[in-house]
Amino acid sequence: MKKVIIIVGVCLTLLVAALGCGGSKDTHKMDMKIGVSALVALADNHIESYTNAMEPLAMTQEVQSTNWEEMVAILSKVEQTQVEGIEWYVLPDGSYYTIELGKTNKNLSDRPYFPSLMAGNKVLGDLLVSKATGKMSLMAAVPVKREGEVVAGLGVSIFLDDLSTTLAGELQLPDDMVFYATNEEGTVALHSDTELIFTENPDPPKDVVFETSPLTGWRFALGFKD
Repeated sequence: MKKVIIIVGVCLTLLVAALGCGGSKDTHKMDMKIGVSALVALADNHIESYTNAMEPLAMTQEVQSTNWEEMVAILSKVEQTQVEGIEWYVLPDGSYYTIELGKTNKNLSDRPYFPSLMAGNKVLGDLLVSKATGKMSLMAAVPVKREGEVVAGLGVSIFLDDLSTTLAGELQLPDDMVFYATNEEGTVALHSDTELIFTENPDPPKDVVFETSPLTGWRFALGFKD
């Protein structure tokens, strides 16, 4: 993961230097394309740092036991990135636990992704407000199977404002630049101005370039403020 961030950081350093030094229109457009590719790579890398940990955890005896007391220690040891999120473990009736709260008094069975997760499918990309924290989040989860039967789901809610702030710090773009990402419905998932997260169909900035994430399917944009 660190190697990817270093490589992307070099790309962004070159981008900022190029934008500051002028150059032809074609060169400028190429620099912008490098920049939006780096943005997508950084965002996907942070998200994958969580999702890549879910599947091996779901195969452990502790997690498959469905006994929270047996699994909480191993879940607490999961290495996270600097992007904040909350891990959760949900049972087939929708009741769920988090490391921070233990068993909650809320239920996830009404979430759109829940039937698919309980049917044995990995899910990624749902935008929602976390029931545990009230924060705008990206949801990623995998089914927990025991002897071929789905007995639970293991997931993480990644806080979108925290991810946006982290990306803004890593990108180190000039003050007159802006980035955002929208899902297929046009809802803002990430934005350099975190107050615009969960708004709809943002007006594109000037000289904007776009790229779609192969991980989430989100459409990322990078451009200049008006």
